[in-house]
Amino acid sequence: MNFLIIFGGSSFEHEISIVSAITLKEKIKKHNLSFVFVDSNRDFYLIDKKNMKSKYFASGEYKNSQKIEITKGGFKYTKGILKKEYYVNYDAVINLIHGRDGEDGKIPGILEFYGIKAMTPSVGACAISYNKIFTKMYAKEIGVNVIEYEIVDEPKTKFEFPVIVKPARLGSSIGVSVAKNQDEFNYAFDVAKEFDDLIIIEPFIEGIEEYNLAGFKCKDEIVFSNIEK
Repeated sequence: MNFLIIFGGSSFEHEISIVSAITLKEKIKKHNLSFVFVDSNRDFYLIDKKNMKSKYFASGEYKNSQKIEITKGGFKYTKGILKKEYYVNYDAVINLIHGRDGEDGKIPGILEFYGIKAMTPSVGACAISYNKIFTKMYAKEIGVNVIEYEIVDEPKTKFEFPVIVKPARLGSSIGVSVAKNQDEFNYAFDVAKEFDDLIIIEPFIEGIEEYNLAGFKCKDEIVFSNIEK
């Protein structure tokens, strides 16, 4: 099969997405891969496989690549004096953009709008899962226990210290702090506010073990990864 990997995006997790795409290039050998990079200005570039190196993006060299656009029918670009149109050849898109754009529903929505077959969370799933508060509300509604939390718009909390301070709409670690007193809480609040204007507070609980489980649905079967501690 031919897969088109879309990565980058206007996100605080932009660099992580680039690393993920480079890793995927090394891991997937039996399928043909094409790569589309979305830069911080949300311009799209078709990247030659040989240029899939971190330095190529950090240096800005990617701007020498072919600029493309998403349209009905797929990813299109023009070349030559006559501006002849070409389409990238692929069977399905893999959405590999971390954080904003890829996980908040923007790219999935565009792909869905143009009827492009893709491996990506749906727009509805993005709307819930990208926001930690919505995720907690949904989990609680279907009977899953969640740690108590509060939404704050100033550095005040009903919980005793220590507490966890985090942006509500970012990854699992960016902008997240543990505050053990009011001074640390003031600083942690300012840090989180740099990333998001929606801040969530949770009590810090000692001795928790965290497990990670990924999964995807293929036809009617849900396929799970190994459980990682």
